[in-house]
Amino acid sequence: MVHEAMVLEYSGRHLAMIEMAASLKLLLYMALIGCVFVPWGIAPADAGISGLALGAALFFIKLAVGGTMLAVFETSIAKMRVFRVPDFLGAALMLGLLGTLLLFVSRSL
Repeated sequence: MVHEAMVLEYSGRHLAMIEMAASLKLLLYMALIGCVFVPWGIAPADAGISGLALGAALFFIKLAVGGTMLAVFETSIAKMRVFRVPDFLGAALMLGLLGTLLLFVSRSL
């Protein structure tokens, strides 16, 4: 919501630069998430040209899947009523607490 309100003051090439920066930020976040959490298909340093081509193809497939998942998520959440937001925040808090609990339990083993 903040991004949409921020761009209301701009037009022309300034608006284009803001939109390009937002798109580049989204691309970098997708690439980082794809490489850190789904590391399969990353070519090793000694891979030949075919290994690098395969790694690049799998990287673009990861980006496409991430973009598709983001589009589905945003279209499904767009109709969410404001009154249901605390339910989702409560679920996120409980999942975070569960993750913290599992971290402490796994370190004590």
